[in-house]
Amino acid sequence: MDVLVVGAFLPELDPLRGALGDGMSGEVGGARVTARVVGIGLPMAAAGTAMYVGDLRPRAVVAVGTCGAYAGSRLAIGDVLVARRVHLVDPSVLRGASQFPEPMSIVTDADGPMTHALARSSGARTGEVATTLAITVDDDLAAHVARITGAEVEHLEAHGVAAACAARGVPFTAVLGVANLVGAQAREQWRVHHREAANAAAGAVLRWLGERTDR
Repeated sequence: MDVLVVGAFLPELDPLRGALGDGMSGEVGGARVTARVVGIGLPMAAAGTAMYVGDLRPRAVVAVGTCGAYAGSRLAIGDVLVARRVHLVDPSVLRGASQFPEPMSIVTDADGPMTHALARSSGARTGEVATTLAITVDDDLAAHVARITGAEVEHLEAHGVAAACAARGVPFTAVLGVANLVGAQAREQWRVHHREAANAAAGAVLRWLGERTDR
């Protein structure tokens, strides 16, 4: 298989159904593509991605879904960001109350050629993604995370997917539609806008698949 597209839950993959069929597996632009749900949150996404990468042996993995944009990112609801780098973030570490073990991998670069091709074909920006264990719903904390990490968006699954791909040596990137601003209104905004954002992210992936020249 050429490309495995993974999402946290089915509504984030549904926009691909028209191209892939009900089995969520088909050919797009000459590429063999399969889409699978890997689970919500970092642990589930890591385990689910590792399972499918091992079973399906894709040449590349693209995480698709929705994200929150940090204030100051200049991203609006409905925009799409392609991951350039993914940071594992724990607010208590940022505040100095706890520490990650030194050998632990907490920053993963997305595959450069794939990231730039996706951004070019869709007109999306590339940027930094923060993966937290839970949704940030405090405005001051959101500002602190963005300031310290330089991240433009928050996404709960990206680091788990990236880690699973890195363990297998499979190129990875993430294509994320902005559904909310990170902070106190995040969950309410996400409920209103998540389908719009998922459609935008999936559309970017489909455009890239239609233009791929690396096959």
